[in-house]
Amino acid sequence: MSILRRFLTEDLKSLVRTSPGEEAPHSAVRASVPTASDGQVRAPAPARRPGMKTVILNWRSGENDPFTVVNETVRQHFHACGKNVETIEISTVDWPDRLVELIPGGIDFVFTWQGLGSRVVVADGGRSLWEHLKIPLICVHGDHPSHMPPNHELESRYCFHLYNNAEFARYSNRHFRRERSATVIDIPQLHREPRLAQRVGDWFVIAKNIDDPAVTERAWRERYDKQLFDAYMTAVETLKSRFAREPYVEIHDALDDVITHNGLAPLSAAVNAELHHQYHRDVDLYLRSYRSVIAVESVREFPLLIYGRGWDRIARTAPAHHRFEAGRDMADSQAMYYTRFGLVDVSPSKGLHDRTRRAMVNGTGFLSSANLEESFSNIRRFDGLFWSFGRRDLAQKCAAVMSDPDTHHALAEEFAHSYHDRFHFKNFVSRLDELARLASIGAA
Repeated sequence: MSILRRFLTEDLKSLVRTSPGEEAPHSAVRASVPTASDGQVRAPAPARRPGMKTVILNWRSGENDPFTVVNETVRQHFHACGKNVETIEISTVDWPDRLVELIPGGIDFVFTWQGLGSRVVVADGGRSLWEHLKIPLICVHGDHPSHMPPNHELESRYCFHLYNNAEFARYSNRHFRRERSATVIDIPQLHREPRLAQRVGDWFVIAKNIDDPAVTERAWRERYDKQLFDAYMTAVETLKSRFAREPYVEIHDALDDVITHNGLAPLSAAVNAELHHQYHRDVDLYLRSYRSVIAVESVREFPLLIYGRGWDRIARTAPAHHRFEAGRDMADSQAMYYTRFGLVDVSPSKGLHDRTRRAMVNGTGFLSSANLEESFSNIRRFDGLFWSFGRRDLAQKCAAVMSDPDTHHALAEEFAHSYHDRFHFKNFVSRLDELARLASIGAA
């Protein structure tokens, strides 16, 4: 074992810590990492060499554990692209030990979702661990930056922030980026799992945890003063109105417009950045739940099986053919996609949600609220798969599925092939490799 490797491993093991009350990957973990005699940790050579690792950071403590299954399939895709892959579990505070052990063999880049692990700093001076070790960290974000702002803050020539939505990237660049802009990346079909034998069950499936909007409104009224509560409700009512009449709304751009047009200067980032992010996060979460509730209410006449928490009040007045069950971990939930009528998915942003992509790889039908007009010139051909929040749109699509589920499944299968060809994983990996090379060139 080299002296550098031994010192890094021993010091990280004893000195990595977690801030009180926070999960390990969300905290500003501090590690004491000694440097070489000239004060530098040597960067890997820009060219990939035999034995180099591609590292995936996994966090298994998320609700319903969404990352473990997805990262396993990402690992398989990386392997198919010729990479030696190592997955590091970051739910424990000593996870940097594993990373350090891989340094002598070389690391071409580290891949992480939602910026998890990006906040690790070296105890001496608070320097980013990624900058200190000169390891490229590529953060692919599916959530808006307001949901965990510190996971979007790292600026380093070794760190890249990529978003699956242009609106999210604009927000990140406006509030966090000064040296290197965040960019957009299209998420490929990630899931790889054998299809089940047959579809069973004459119902649609909705898989969504919610926070009941009625409960959220009461909590806001109790928690916030009248001025802030009124500002939140102004934003909520403005967006609700737009959902009903527009095919797609850029939620966070609209929230900034509400601030400007209603004289809500205290909510602006220039006055209070923390409150500004909180406003975007709170209203976004409310609207996600609201849209899920109105989707369920708009299809009261159709059979539904709803998985997830937060539906207690809605379940009390639901028709008998709406069944409610607890949410499932992703590893245990494949079977729920195999009903005759398929998935109804409320996408949190413009692109396809992970649930829809999983339905596609399993060859099952789906109805999604995503808006893909900018990505597919022939999207009108697949109109039967996509719905908006306009009056009766989802109900009409559900009725069409029930009248001919086989044709609907065939259309979903055709679109799945189109999506796979349009956003191939090889292109995704090539983009990540380009960024890793850019970091190495910058270091040189």
